[in-house]
Amino acid sequence: MRIADYGVREKKRGKMRDTDCESSVPNSTLHTPNLKGFTLIEAIITIVIVGIISSIAALIILEGMKASSKEQNLSEAHYQARIALERMAREIRLIRSQTAGDIPTMAATDLIFCDVTGKAVEFQLSGTALNRRESATCSPFAWGGWNALSSSGINPLTFTYLDSAGAGGATAANLWFVDINLTDTQGSESLQMRTRVHPRNF
Repeated sequence: MRIADYGVREKKRGKMRDTDCESSVPNSTLHTPNLKGFTLIEAIITIVIVGIISSIAALIILEGMKASSKEQNLSEAHYQARIALERMAREIRLIRSQTAGDIPTMAATDLIFCDVTGKAVEFQLSGTALNRRESATCSPFAWGGWNALSSSGINPLTFTYLDSAGAGGATAANLWFVDINLTDTQGSESLQMRTRVHPRNF
């Protein structure tokens, strides 16, 4: 083999290598990446799913708020009714005697009596407010101003007067028990409470 022929062949091989390399390496200036976006259907589906999740979350929060409001109203109603009931029961136990003069008023929503200390006490429902007042003397009465045991929400309030056998319609002379029945309403919640009181001096 001639040296000149060898040189020509090597040049051809070099050109072939360069051509192969150029064809195997992509031209970066002409390459376009395959970019994808959201289709309209995908966007609509996403909006619908987010809307459903938001609606469920709103319902859960609303139910929690309703439960909290209900619990607060019931708690307030229970507190007001219990305090008013305990106050009336405590004082009715101190009625002085079974004479008409010591219990001059025995109505369904109004009770006046004289207690063992010689003062007069009156409980009365006015609208939805349960009020109390007292007089320093029983005869004659010298009434002071009204004080609210419960500012609002009491309706109804009923005093029931019973004899020793538990029969209703008792008079002062045979009074043995006083039933107190009241309902306290706060917001949309109502709570009924009832107690029976026996005066200690009877």
